Amino acid sequence: MSVIHAVGEQWDKAEWSHQLVSFWQQDTYVNSLFAGATNATTTANLVAALIDETKRQACIDSEFDNADVFSALFDCFLLLFVKEINSNDLSQAEALIVQMTEHYAKQCLKHADEHEKTNQSVDARQAVICNQSHKVISAMNQLAQLRQQRRSQSRNMGS
Repeated sequence: MSVIHAVGEQWDKAEWSHQLVSFWQQDTYVNSLFAGATNATTTANLVAALIDETKRQACIDSEFDNADVFSALFDCFLLLFVKEINSNDLSQAEALIVQMTEHYAKQCLKHADEHEKTNQSVDARQAVICNQSHKVISAMNQLAQLRQQRRSQSRNMGS
């Protein structure tokens, strides 16, 4: 039975990945990121492998809205942020996930600002998404500084 369960779980991840790719194709910025060597399917499969079942199910239940996709990417982002800080070595698919997470964080904050301008109340879920979005943007600023510092330290010739 465990083999059947494992195969079923892999099938579910593959199906979810396919739906995620379809969602990404609707966003011109995200779609433009896949012009390089790593395609959307590879990246989506990595996201599916990194997140748990509850995040995948939330995306399915919401029919893949920006907030739930961001929430799934946020979990990946945390893992990949720590990996980059510790090893300075992300694969292209991992780097794309980090970049897309920042993009969706900005989208979620933009959506929250629109709600604020129309005097609509922010529910608890939106507050959590906004908090996570601010954390991603702050972490990306720190990561940019760290990358700049590492580049300047690795130069062969002086600055």
